[in-house]
Amino acid sequence: MRSMKSELHRVGLVQPVKQAEAKKDTRKNKKRNERLSERDLLDFMGVDRDTYRRGLGGAFRRK
Repeated sequence: MRSMKSELHRVGLVQPVKQAEAKKDTRKNKKRNERLSERDLLDFMGVDRDTYRRGLGGAFRRK
C-alpha cells in the first residue's frame, strides 16, 4: 500500500518537492575601510572639548 503523497505524485495532482538549492552570495562588500588618525578619534570621542558645570546662581560656567 502506497502513501497518499506518493499516489498524488503518481497521478500527477501534486508536483514533487524540490530540494532547496544553496544560493551563492553575490553581494560584495562595498564598505571601504576608513583609516582614522589618532587625532580624529580623540575628536570624535570629545576628549578636548570644554566641560561646563553649574556655578553659583545656576549659570553654566566653563571649567
